[in-house]
Amino acid sequence: MTWSDSLPSGYSGVEGQPDDLDEATELIRASETAVEGSSAITEDELRTDFGEPDFDPSTDIAGVRTEAGALVGFGVYHNRQPYVASWTRAWVHPDHLDQGIGGAIIDWAEGRAESQVALAPPSSRVVVTMGANDKNERAKRLLDARGYTVRRYFLEMLIDLDGAVEVGPIPEGITLRNLRADEDVTDLSEAVSMAFRDHFGYTESPPEVRAERWRQWRTSGMWDDDLVWLAEDATGIVGVNVCLSEHGAKVDEGYVASLGVVPQWRGKGLAKCLLTTSFAEYARRGKASVSLHVDADSLTGATRLYSGAGMRKVETEIDFEHEIRAGEDIIVR
Repeated sequence: MTWSDSLPSGYSGVEGQPDDLDEATELIRASETAVEGSSAITEDELRTDFGEPDFDPSTDIAGVRTEAGALVGFGVYHNRQPYVASWTRAWVHPDHLDQGIGGAIIDWAEGRAESQVALAPPSSRVVVTMGANDKNERAKRLLDARGYTVRRYFLEMLIDLDGAVEVGPIPEGITLRNLRADEDVTDLSEAVSMAFRDHFGYTESPPEVRAERWRQWRTSGMWDDDLVWLAEDATGIVGVNVCLSEHGAKVDEGYVASLGVVPQWRGKGLAKCLLTTSFAEYARRGKASVSLHVDADSLTGATRLYSGAGMRKVETEIDFEHEIRAGEDIIVR
């Protein structure tokens, strides 16, 4: 029995990237808007996401279609080295809820994960993870019924740029610069890894794979080298703030994609300097607001930093997991 066999009459399951990414974008937008009131998804984001290393568009994308051919369900599966925690995002069109489409996509994702268990280190614990907005009661009930447990909460936070931005001072011993157009992202990639190695959910992957992932995101239409700040001391890069020109379809909103500081420079004002520097640049560009996502229980107290800088919570995302093989947990908790 395949995952699509669990779909009711009138629906069929297909795997692989759809020919028309705009069709998938519109489905996701309808699904997210029905729950959250808005959506930032764009075709550019999907195309960039599907080009990441370790991602195969022919097997890591699933769709559900009606007899008339309309796309009404969509799932995207990621499993990065060391292959111990796959991550699936799934959407169902609001006009086709309660038909078993979400459950079928979970079947598909779990099947993909089961097929890749052998790629993980032999003694390691392997889990399937999925997310749901806290407002999405259907998704939460479904995941709970399928044996998934809550492992973490993540917040979307936002600041309105309706006044002067006070930029935090650059700590002594630090110089701040933007990524150069002719500069490869290898050093940036390693600095991000150093900054997040002790954070929840981190797993170690080969340096060349990490760098290739950043090279792929540099191809996005939202990427701007002038919105990437690198903080350096005498040893090299010790802090980063990677921002995007807009938050997807929310073109009047800037987005802080990855802000991190290496352990020896935490608590010295560097993160605040990086954050507020980006606020000031977005204000200069005429953006109305800036948003980001953050671990609600960040070990560095990032939520306090963001709240102190004037940001407020606007959404809560729940991270669920389900064990498919017991063993040594090598995921940072």
